[in-house]
Amino acid sequence: MMEGFAFADLCYLAVNLPQEVNLYKFNGDFEGEIACIDRLLERTIPMALRKRLEIERVFAAGLQMNYQTDDAAMLKGLRERYPQASQKTLDELIGMGNVDFIMKNGARYFENGALSNIFLTHSDYLNSTFAKEQEPASSDAEKPRDIRQEVCDLMQEEGGCAYRFEVEETLRVLPAFDRPGERIRLWFPYPVACATQSDIRLLSSSHPVQISDSPIRTAMIETAHVPETVYSVRFSYVNHAKYTVLDPDKVCGQQPDMPAYLCEQYPHIRFTPYVRAVAKEIAGDEKNPLLLARRVYDWIRNHVSYSYVRDYLYIENIPEFVMLNGYGDCGTMALVFITLCRCLGIPAKWQSGSAVRPDHIGSHDWAMFYIAPYGWLYCDPSYGNTSDPEKHAHYFGNLDPFRLVACNEFQVPFTPDKKYLRMDPYDNQSGEAEYATENLFFGQLESRRRVISAQKVDFHDFEC
Repeated sequence: MMEGFAFADLCYLAVNLPQEVNLYKFNGDFEGEIACIDRLLERTIPMALRKRLEIERVFAAGLQMNYQTDDAAMLKGLRERYPQASQKTLDELIGMGNVDFIMKNGARYFENGALSNIFLTHSDYLNSTFAKEQEPASSDAEKPRDIRQEVCDLMQEEGGCAYRFEVEETLRVLPAFDRPGERIRLWFPYPVACATQSDIRLLSSSHPVQISDSPIRTAMIETAHVPETVYSVRFSYVNHAKYTVLDPDKVCGQQPDMPAYLCEQYPHIRFTPYVRAVAKEIAGDEKNPLLLARRVYDWIRNHVSYSYVRDYLYIENIPEFVMLNGYGDCGTMALVFITLCRCLGIPAKWQSGSAVRPDHIGSHDWAMFYIAPYGWLYCDPSYGNTSDPEKHAHYFGNLDPFRLVACNEFQVPFTPDKKYLRMDPYDNQSGEAEYATENLFFGQLESRRRVISAQKVDFHDFEC
């Protein structure tokens, strides 16, 4: 059992597992997998394999909790919304993709959120199949105007747009996992100063906080745990999004050498044979780096459908998973873009945090890429994953101000670092917590975020 976790050990996820471990894993026998790993860890084995097995043991314990829904439970959930649904319906939905399941003793067991994802990704199919009467389609004139689209249009007219947000984040330990008096540490996502974000202010907190200057910025609380405590931080910041008009003819022939943003970054940013083959196919004979990046962006729109995926902690190679299976969420799409760009010689990096609108806040990830003479540009493959040509065009090169940037890099340790493996080792959007003797996982914590206020401000006051 891993007593602690060295962040650098994440690279060992690229090490293959022994055949015996995989036999248990692929059959969904996580108890057998854990027992097998424990036997192997008792032997004298190479350090790289030991590290891989220690991480895999954590994965097996987590996945055991995450796949509890069988066919009968899935069908029951389907019929609660669509009473005429049958086993054939479920099989057809699985055949359409975007349904995460494992095999256990020859039977399917679905990821606990699989039914919600079916309703998200296959609602058109279900409604057209089972709805007795379809509501007449509303005209474009009747549809409410999306505030994000309004702001994107405004950015083109005025050169940019800025908003000041006030946000509160809270974490609460669920009662079953309370340990009264034990030392607890909690890391909240906190705005990072960057090209699009400034005027960051801590407004209040439930306890004294330690604010880091790490690229994955956090506000950390350390205290003796008191049951029913709601730990919180409240802050404000300004996000200012500049609009850049891109012209391939203005792209410099000599692009900068940025090794940190051109290299592989194990375990996920890897130039595997498949990644290299897809990158070569995308590139064709194109040499202009801006047009190459656009080809990558368009390829994602044409080959990847939006879908929730399992926790990133449990995916061994995120970009390849998406490229092989044809679906992914905002973060996985961003990693595909970054990996393919780097493979083609275009510097690319990660940004993440939250999508923040006046009436909503939720986790979100996107990417950045460097093209001279423009410098760092932005790309949001999931927001651009649409048939709307204007929206698709906007999110290649530009964003919107409805963002909270908490992570300016991918796969960076906290400051101060956690003792145990993070629930999400790659960024931080929902917060993390641990006791002195063990970690707290997603199902043991209640994480909430809310927008207190959102106010449009003069973009030119914050323009870089």
